[in-house]
Amino acid sequence: MKAKLMINACLFLLLMAGCGKDGGIAGLFIPNFSNLWFSSRNTTFQFNPTTTNVSKGEFTGTEENGFNDFEGTFNNYDIEFTITEGNEKGVRYTGKFTKENPLTMEVKGTNNQELTISKN
Repeated sequence: MKAKLMINACLFLLLMAGCGKDGGIAGLFIPNFSNLWFSSRNTTFQFNPTTTNVSKGEFTGTEENGFNDFEGTFNNYDIEFTITEGNEKGVRYTGKFTKENPLTMEVKGTNNQELTISKN
């Protein structure tokens, strides 16, 4: 009985130590891709993740109703996507969700264009 109580106490302490201020366990971040996102170039982005409520995965999407189609990946705060169709075809954007405001991402393209994309 004493050993079982000790194991439960250790598990509780381990879980408490692993919870980060970002709401995840051990620093995991789970982005919320729902709804429209607005960019610093006055366009809207729609992200369609293949799996939701995960910290790592893949997505497809569109910018401004087909202006640019893209596909990419995310891993915690890191995000990257490549334009697959549109006027920026082949441009790859990489960046991060900002930790201060995780509903915003800052990315930079291989064309040296910087974008801030924020959820409404």
